[in-house]
Amino acid sequence: MTFAIIPAAGHSTRMGRAKLSLPLGDRTVLEHVVTALRDGGVDRILVVIGQHVPELVRLAESAGAEVCLLSESTPDMRTTVERGLRWFEDRYHPRPNDWWVLAPGDHPGFGANVVRQLLTAAGRSDRSIVVPVHAGRRGHPTVIGWKHVQGIRALPTGEGINRYLRAQETETLQLEVTEAGVLLDLDTPEDLDRIANQFDQG
Repeated sequence: MTFAIIPAAGHSTRMGRAKLSLPLGDRTVLEHVVTALRDGGVDRILVVIGQHVPELVRLAESAGAEVCLLSESTPDMRTTVERGLRWFEDRYHPRPNDWWVLAPGDHPGFGANVVRQLLTAAGRSDRSIVVPVHAGRRGHPTVIGWKHVQGIRALPTGEGINRYLRAQETETLQLEVTEAGVLLDLDTPEDLDRIANQFDQG
């Protein structure tokens, strides 16, 4: 089984409004991410939603994702992701050789083809983490073996998931992809304009 977690509990401070519900082409930002994961072959997709953005529940479900609506605020993305991991464990009991995809909701630039490439590479490799790389830079989403969940939970307070992943170089396959969208991060109105232009050109 392949699972995906989309953390959607941030406060969009730099954007000034809830960025995952913003329109991007014919869909919202969140719907782009869910659709890419679904069409790319992920079996179960979960959006972990903060209580301050309940409007994302309808968007997530209509796009084909399941929802974990948090009852309280989380201090960081790692905590949000850990809530999602526990949600999957309680319902689907993933095995150590299953995979999960970390797909931040504010990275809507990757498409289903990238997801397929990552999952295919994961299935063929002896590595347990697969990261897309474009022009020498690591991007999103990241495919991670379920066996790493315990290691992430064991991180000291205040350390993020990226810190854990960076320490797993011997377990990591960096997969070169042609899509520059794996690098696009949506934080400001200017970012939204830049990503929208990419979709228009595509």
